[in-house]
Amino acid sequence: MASGVSEIGRPLDRPKGLTKAEGAGLVCGTSLLIMLVNVAGGQGIYADIDDKLRALQIGHLMSGKGGWYDPALPFVAMPEPYLSPWSRMVDLPYVALAKFLSLFMDPERALDLAYLLWPPAMLILFGCLAFLVARRLMASLLPSRTTEALVVVFMALLMNLAVFEFTPGRIDHHNVQLLFLVITAAGLCRWDGKGGLLIGAASAASIAVGLECLPFVAMVFGALVCAHVFGAKGARSVLVNASGGMAAATAVLGAAFLGPVGIVSRQCDAFSAPQIVLMLGLSLTLGGGGVLSRGSMSPVAKALLLAVPSLAVLALAAVLFPECLAGPYAIIDPLTRHYWFDRVIQEQGMLYLLQNGRYAVAAALMLQGGVLVLLLPMVVAKAREGAASFLALYALAAVSFLLAVLMIRYIRFPAALVPLFLPALAAWYLDPATGTHARRNLALAGAAFLAVFAGLSASAKPVERPRDAVDYMTSDACAGEDLSVLRLAEPGRIALPNGLAFTIIEAMPEGFRIAAIPFHRAAPGMKRMYEAFLSSDPAVRRAALAPFDYVAVCRFPLESDPSFAPLYAALSAGRDWPGLVRIAPPAETRFQLFRIDHAALR
Repeated sequence: MASGVSEIGRPLDRPKGLTKAEGAGLVCGTSLLIMLVNVAGGQGIYADIDDKLRALQIGHLMSGKGGWYDPALPFVAMPEPYLSPWSRMVDLPYVALAKFLSLFMDPERALDLAYLLWPPAMLILFGCLAFLVARRLMASLLPSRTTEALVVVFMALLMNLAVFEFTPGRIDHHNVQLLFLVITAAGLCRWDGKGGLLIGAASAASIAVGLECLPFVAMVFGALVCAHVFGAKGARSVLVNASGGMAAATAVLGAAFLGPVGIVSRQCDAFSAPQIVLMLGLSLTLGGGGVLSRGSMSPVAKALLLAVPSLAVLALAAVLFPECLAGPYAIIDPLTRHYWFDRVIQEQGMLYLLQNGRYAVAAALMLQGGVLVLLLPMVVAKAREGAASFLALYALAAVSFLLAVLMIRYIRFPAALVPLFLPALAAWYLDPATGTHARRNLALAGAAFLAVFAGLSASAKPVERPRDAVDYMTSDACAGEDLSVLRLAEPGRIALPNGLAFTIIEAMPEGFRIAAIPFHRAAPGMKRMYEAFLSSDPAVRRAALAPFDYVAVCRFPLESDPSFAPLYAALSAGRDWPGLVRIAPPAETRFQLFRIDHAALR
């Protein structure tokens, strides 16, 4: 007979339940099957441009031309050098695995193989942790092993939007963030000193990987503070250890992945001095406040002991780094925001999914919301029992859901968190002691879910915006075309539409640099490109192209409006332009390269 401890501390005998190995195997097996289906559906290697840029960053490091602490990517010049905000923490396992594999094969092939192997390896760890968290959330048993197995499989299926992030070749940082998020959930479920250390270390690591996780970290520590203030059992120990784990991990991560220069750099969109000051300062105030507080203190006294020094740290950070008050995207100018950032799909909300007919993704998100609603009776009962860790994890899942509704970039996070409650939810509804009344409302909740989804779908009228030159500039119409004309030209800086960026980077000889890539740090370069290709003012065009030696454009099968984008409309249609000297390609191709004669440019 296997036994364990429930989330609220009661002995949990499991004579009929799955063992940890069986449950973890089911989650991992189902997740790997989802991943294979994803690959078979053509969504495998390098799923998006983030993966392509990550591969270029790692490849540059592996070539020996880039330093561990050097964030510059020399193949982009805006004309300022492009400095990557992405953490070496994500690069490290690919570099280490590729170094090992290169003992047995060509280094380039070893790196490609590392891209394929490491994401599924993370998926296995993610699946095992997910089952352990789901098991700890259960306060009662399911009727049989078969029932529990079916519920666990359904849990894994509902996590599909998170599982897709672990597809082979999916080397962007989101899968690492998901892994740290489930580690944080595991720490919350433990609700002890060791769990607090997990929470703090995983939270610090998730911020070091990407600031997208800041709302989750704030939610977790806010929940710990509330639990401590209101006297939840064990909350003081968890808060103190989480703060210590955050402080220690911040110091280690800064030394390991930033170096002396990176630690003091002022980057509002990446792990650097502003975040380090906040993470260390708030860790000291929250941890110190937890140590100094006593059980006899009132909730108000505890709150003031934590809040006053924490507000002082926030004020100090605002004084030291005023530029960060504008947010992480302050670098994006109005022109680039209008033509690029506002059109990026991941920055839209759920309404966009419905307006564009992406009902399957919207339905998956709504299903997660339905699970959160069905959990409410259980949440109320847990609140009465004082199960602070359950409530904290529920709050974290609810916040991730709300963020996903508002912004598609967060859609992977509730897919990793909400399904963790399914076994506990099923046990609650199937338990005669707790589920009798709840089952009566289940059909009503299902009907309400369908009604709300149908209503939202019906009210979300499709928005049809005619495609314009900016849309064409975003498309990579030259994928697979012959770019050997680049070898006939002297190395220099190339002005180009966004869509051509990665095609040219992968083909251009040493010494060439491109003006921009579609990432927010490249906004200065994108602004120049929009001014060059869209402006009707020759002076604006000449100023935008002044730092560059060449213009590259792909002949596009659809014509652009010359009144909206004079230069792009002419070049994409295959016509010439005063001051741009066409370099004849050695073979038939839609790729066009022009040398800029700045004196004659119009």
